[in-house]
Amino acid sequence: MADTAVELRWSGDGLKFVADHPSGNHHQLDGDGKTAHSPVQALALSFAGCTGSDVVDIAQKMRVSFSGLRVEVEADRNAEPPRYFKAVRMVFYVSGLDPADRDKIQRAIDLSNEKYCSVFHSLRKDLKFTTELVLE
Repeated sequence: MADTAVELRWSGDGLKFVADHPSGNHHQLDGDGKTAHSPVQALALSFAGCTGSDVVDIAQKMRVSFSGLRVEVEADRNAEPPRYFKAVRMVFYVSGLDPADRDKIQRAIDLSNEKYCSVFHSLRKDLKFTTELVLE
């Protein structure tokens, strides 16, 4: 039995799709990227969400506190189909962090990428990936 299952439903309008969640929330995708995130943007968001969740979880286990985390993602795609990600750059903006704990947050980012982030490890093995940590 699969440990992850989702359902995406075409709305009948253009390239718009909806995924319902048992909580009542809905996730929308738009293949044109006009009314919702495109599938490729959603993948970048998933990558950021996975790594961000890891960083928060690892920091909590290290007893490192901060007041905010924002993750910005930029990606370069192959020019011709398939237009896979060739390079991804993430910038982690951390606010309310004691500067003495900067190395611990960097370690949390590194652990996410080396071991824990399922989205990252599901992408192409030739993906060039970089991160940056910014304290706010």
